[in-house]
Order: sequence, then structure tokens, then C-alpha cells
Amino acid sequence: MKFSKKFISLFLISLAFACSYKYDGDNAVINDILESQNYQGEIFDLIGYALLTIFLFFIIGYLGNKKKKK
Repeated sequence: MKFSKKFISLFLISLAFACSYKYDGDNAVINDILESQNYQGEIFDLIGYALLTIFLFFIIGYLGNKKKKK
């Protein structure tokens, strides 16, 4: 039990530091890669796809549970 609490706290702390990291360097290669991999509205599309996938899993689970009860 103690190990899991330590692991979870270590994970959350490292996640917080990773999310707050800001790249201030001016590396042409990294900038080209970032520009080629990102497009306008990519984050909104990814969030939409994630919500759609979750919604579809809930529908499939509901229908499967409904058939199982009959």
C-alpha cells in the first residue's frame, strides 16, 4: 500500500513538471519538425476524436449490457 502511494505521488509530480516544461531553445531542426507535425486546429480534432471514441464505447457497452439482461 505504501509503495503505491509513493509511486502515484512520484508519477503526479513528474507529470506536473513535464506539463510545465517550456522549450526556449532556437533549434532549426526541432522547429521544422514541430511545424511539419502540427496544423491549425489539431488539438481540437484530437479532443473530438477522443470524445467520439469514448461515446462509441459507452454505446457499445450499453447495448451489450442490454442484450445480456434479456
